[in-house]
Amino acid sequence: MRVLIRADASLNIGSGHIARCMALAEVLRNGGARVSFACRQLPGHLSSRLQSQGYTVHGLPERYAQEQPGTDIEALLPWQEDIDALAQALPADERFDWLIVDHYGLAADWESAARRFAPRVMAIDDLANRRHTADVLLDQNFSGTPQAYAPWITGQCQALLGPHFALLRDEFQREPIEIRPRVKRVIVNFGGFDAAGQSWIAMQALLAYPQLEVDFIAGIDNPDWLAMQALAEGRLNWQLKIQVSDFSRLMAEADLFIGAGGGTTWERAALGLPTICVAVAANQKANAEQLAAAGAHLYVGTREKASVQSLRQAIEHLMYNQELRQSLAAQSRKLVDGKGARRVAAVLAAAVPGFNASEQR
Repeated sequence: MRVLIRADASLNIGSGHIARCMALAEVLRNGGARVSFACRQLPGHLSSRLQSQGYTVHGLPERYAQEQPGTDIEALLPWQEDIDALAQALPADERFDWLIVDHYGLAADWESAARRFAPRVMAIDDLANRRHTADVLLDQNFSGTPQAYAPWITGQCQALLGPHFALLRDEFQREPIEIRPRVKRVIVNFGGFDAAGQSWIAMQALLAYPQLEVDFIAGIDNPDWLAMQALAEGRLNWQLKIQVSDFSRLMAEADLFIGAGGGTTWERAALGLPTICVAVAANQKANAEQLAAAGAHLYVGTREKASVQSLRQAIEHLMYNQELRQSLAAQSRKLVDGKGARRVAAVLAAAVPGFNASEQR
């Protein structure tokens, strides 16, 4: 089975789309599929990381002629230019069994035109705000419901909705963490780039708790990197890291996570790791609010509302409240078991005649 994934990462977009697609790609590849990526070469693109994992990456232009500079990440791209660029980047005879698109800027017109490259298209979405013509649509969010997508997909589209299908790496299929009487170890991570600068705010909030051991995981492209380095220097309980290869282990050893409402939400939930959540983008708000209402994490609001003081209040609220942290852990674990990528891969494999889907279950 041959699969092409069309997704982007950048300082503006973030790394979440590529991260969750890599989780699915790994399961597909382990099951015998050949997977490649097509990505625009935007500032902060992750092509080198994909290539280091053994994936072929077809590079697409950083800018399109009809694209308005400085547009929001949810603005639609000039889809025909993207299709033309894809046709130019791919070998002339290259065809795929599935084309997976994970991009807020591409919708129904692009999906229809993309069938020149593959007979089957899967769209990954979080927004439920534009029309799709895909064969399969995935929204792994708590806010992804049949009602939300009813205006945007046809009856022929197979909808995979909710955290049951969350795209997580296999390493997150593990026992829940131990909920200790008080918080001793904290992880702070707001994505690969953290354009919103929330790691810096969290760092200032945690100055009030010198007894805590804290892992700050923030890419070197973080806008506050130098200030964070200076503040962390000399604090033996703090570790400031660019990227880590053992994220799941660090999470499993922590008592509390402070982070965004993106894809890491489901990694935390799978481990039962109590979380203080900040929605750093508009597309995270609804899901973060609904998870808070379900008792799955402590939500302090959007990045505009998150402050040093509000984060300190949230930390104080959870620090010694073992019962509340146990409740947050239990409610979040009910939503995610870490097997979502395998479920999605099984759907894709079953649609390709002659492909053995046994490894995808």
